[in-house]
Amino acid sequence: MDAIRIQRIQSVMKDELNVLINRDLKDPRIPSVTVTKVEMTRDAKQATVFISILSLDQTATDPELMEHCLDSLTRAKGHIKRTLSKAIQLRFMPELLFREDKGLENTLRVHELLKQISEEKKPT
Repeated sequence: MDAIRIQRIQSVMKDELNVLINRDLKDPRIPSVTVTKVEMTRDAKQATVFISILSLDQTATDPELMEHCLDSLTRAKGHIKRTLSKAIQLRFMPELLFREDKGLENTLRVHELLKQISEEKKPT
């Protein structure tokens, strides 16, 4: 499949999944999440959905909460694919894999380390 077409499908899937997961799924084990990125294979048979949990304390996300969230999303994969196929007209709906997006967590960690290094280098 053409790379530009795949990028457009990824963008539409990301937007639709954000709405679907946060509004339509009624599972109490799934907290308020955001879909940060969708990556599809070149043949569009598989899509990896990266999610991040929205919380007041962005620096610490409970790993157990994320594990339960990913498990619940995986269990609801059939419903998600069926609803997504109504919104996006594709010949084959790709297999969905849900993964944690650690981008924000890694960025905050690097920021804290740089801040710590700059404090150590300050002359007293």
